Order: sequence, then C-alpha cells, then structure tokens
Amino acid sequence: MDTMMLNVRNLFEQLVRRVEILSEGNEVQFIQLAKDFEDFRKKWQRTDHELGKYKDLLMKAETERSALDVKLKHARNQVDVEIKRRQRAEADCEKLERQIQLIREMLMCDTSGSIQLSEEQKSALAFLNRGQPSSSNAGNKRLSTIDESG
Repeated sequence: MDTMMLNVRNLFEQLVRRVEILSEGNEVQFIQLAKDFEDFRKKWQRTDHELGKYKDLLMKAETERSALDVKLKHARNQVDVEIKRRQRAEADCEKLERQIQLIREMLMCDTSGSIQLSEEQKSALAFLNRGQPSSSNAGNKRLSTIDESG
C-alpha cells in the first residue's frame, strides 16, 4: 500500500512538472501531459477498485472472526459445564464407594451374627465379597478422557 502511494505521488509530481512545461507553450509536451493525466486517472481508478475489494475481504474476515469468537465462547462455556458435571459425578462416585466400603467392613467384621440378612439381600450384596477394584484402575480413580480428535 505504501509503494502504491509512493508511485501515485511520483506520478503527481511528474504531472506538476509537465504543467510547468505547458506554460512554455509546447504542444507535444501538452499532449504528453494529457496522456499522463489519463494514465494517472486509470491507475487511480484501479487502485480505488482494489481498495474496495480489500475492504470487502476485510469485512468478511472480521464477520467470520466474530462468528468464530462466539462459537469459541460457547464451546468454552460448554467445557466448563462438562468439567463441573464430571467433578460432581466423580464426587458422587467416591461417596458411594466409601459407603459400599463401610457396608462391606460392617458385614465382614460382624462376628456376633447380629446382622440378619435374607438370601435375597445376601445375593444382592454378594459383589462386596469380590474385594477391591482391580489394581489397574485402583491408582486412577478419575474417569478417562475420550479422544475425539480422530
């Protein structure tokens, strides 16, 4: 853009010099001046057209960027909501695991037989005899993330 303005300025200075020459009354130089004016007008017109085209492109890019900013804001909000939901689910899971562990310990430590369970209740609580979860998942209590990039 700066080089274009420099070229336009040089053309203008050339035209001014030609106008000064006109005052001397040389017809050939006057014709050359008229041609230079026409060339200058055409270049100015092309430059003005290019400027309009670039303004349109800039406006489209700004509109697209604005729309993408809105999408990004919504995506970030959704991520925050999902993180909070995940944290609540993990807290609920840990709470339930602690309750199950307490029930298991209570049932295993009842040597007096004071807790009487029906067969249906015993079969429902049979999973407590399996012990702790597998060691591969015991170190990592958090839920694993899902890779959606592919």
